[in-house]
Amino acid sequence: MKHLLFALLALLALAFQPLRAQEFDHEHKLWTSVLAKHVKADRFDYAALKKDRGELDAYLAQLKSATPAQLAGWTREQRYAFWINAYNANCIALVLGEYPVPSIKDIGSFFTAVWDKRYIDMTALDPQGKGRKLSLTDIEHVILRPEFKDARVHAAINCASLSCPPLRAEAFVAARLNEQLDDSVRRWLADTTRNRFEPAKNRLQISAIFDWFKEDFEREGGVRAWIAKFAPPEHVEWLRSSAKLELATLDYSWKLNDVVKAK
Repeated sequence: MKHLLFALLALLALAFQPLRAQEFDHEHKLWTSVLAKHVKADRFDYAALKKDRGELDAYLAQLKSATPAQLAGWTREQRYAFWINAYNANCIALVLGEYPVPSIKDIGSFFTAVWDKRYIDMTALDPQGKGRKLSLTDIEHVILRPEFKDARVHAAINCASLSCPPLRAEAFVAARLNEQLDDSVRRWLADTTRNRFEPAKNRLQISAIFDWFKEDFEREGGVRAWIAKFAPPEHVEWLRSSAKLELATLDYSWKLNDVVKAK
């Protein structure tokens, strides 16, 4: 009888333990469900999600439940996918809190840019170890860029704006992460509203992202070589061989990437 009592107590203790690393849903099924329903081509249906955000809130709670000890036990790909998805989900949540809004930048103030708002309730994962709520800046510039050192991240995270590389209709997952990142880059570069290949003019018009984060692309061989690696096949040889290729930067639209408001 005593042994049975000990066994029951042990089972109860296990039931109330935080999720172990292997028990976290690394398929990010809830986030994929949200994306599959609301990503419409390169736009997002904020109005529909605002009417029923149960799955999004459940996913945000799942992200919040992750502990530093868990992350330490995950693979690089699991951590990388976790933080990309965390950025995108929390960016959508921020917009929903103010929707309808013309631009995500309108959510900021004179004193605090929207990217620096500390609203992400993942205090246990504060990269500064101060137990503060996180900002989008924390995730992008303190965690994603310096930790993973992969310029493809710029095609994966979405800032809820028309000129930003569009959201995938699925979560990033560790098992297919490299394939997903490569695909996101190729889709972004092939989209003529965001990047334009003009061999007849010997000109390449590119997203401002390549200027803002030039050091990330320089680390991987330079902007031109990086683009050539992922460019549509018909443009690769031209990009690699042209001696006088002109690089120009396209204007960046911060209008909300809303299926209703986008024109």
